[in-house]
Amino acid sequence: MDVAVIEREGGHLSGHSGRNDLLVGLKATRVWGTLGWHDIRQRYRRSIIGPFWFTLSTAIMVVVLGALYSTLLHQEVRSYLPYLAVGLVIWQYMSSIANESCNAFIGSAYLIKQIRIPLTVHVCRIVWRNFAIMLHSLPVVVLLLIAFGRWPTWEFLLVPLGLFLLVLHGVWIGTAFGILCARFRDIPPIIQNLTQVVFFFTPVMWSPEVLKDRGWVAEYNPLYHMIEIVRAPLTGRPIRWESWVWSIALLIVGFAFAQYLMRRTRHRVPYWL
Repeated sequence: MDVAVIEREGGHLSGHSGRNDLLVGLKATRVWGTLGWHDIRQRYRRSIIGPFWFTLSTAIMVVVLGALYSTLLHQEVRSYLPYLAVGLVIWQYMSSIANESCNAFIGSAYLIKQIRIPLTVHVCRIVWRNFAIMLHSLPVVVLLLIAFGRWPTWEFLLVPLGLFLLVLHGVWIGTAFGILCARFRDIPPIIQNLTQVVFFFTPVMWSPEVLKDRGWVAEYNPLYHMIEIVRAPLTGRPIRWESWVWSIALLIVGFAFAQYLMRRTRHRVPYWL
């Protein structure tokens, strides 16, 4: 199925190199879009509610954790549950990107060795798949905001931009991790363990205000700012422009690093698989 889709939609993608792999791959929307949607359909084949299992599981997790941690952290439920819901949804997206990207090229070795297409296509396939799943979980946040009478303000207009930046972050992270993990097979378990540890140092279930004079733990955590560019405008929290600066600056540096790796190693990746 994957080979047939690429041959049908991506026959024009053969003319690329390490210099323009990222650009050509990003433009191949029909290829990675079709492949990513096929992955979702296969994962939930014969399931009654399909990807909406993520919506249900997110709702259960938010209610259970919200009831517990709102008491432990002395937080008002009305504001804490939406805060927690957005944090969990975005964290699940980012952690899935990080972990699945480790096998972005390893898992697609049969395609990479058969058909010459941009390596970025395999990364975008993972990013699109997880972004679509994340969109299935966002209704939980909307329902919580409506239930607690938290209606959107003008800041809500920044949410699409924040989501777009998260997608771009997923591309450079997936490209960098995919290349490094294809070369060094010890990196995937390291990333999986780091993801679990970093979760507790990132304001997902707790807010920086809880730390008081130690709030720098969050301020210098780029993952916090990546979450905040969506969470703040969506939940009506004060917009912190430092988070946008952090996110955009990290995006520029990340793409520069991914481009460097692609130019240096694009021709070697098939031999590492």
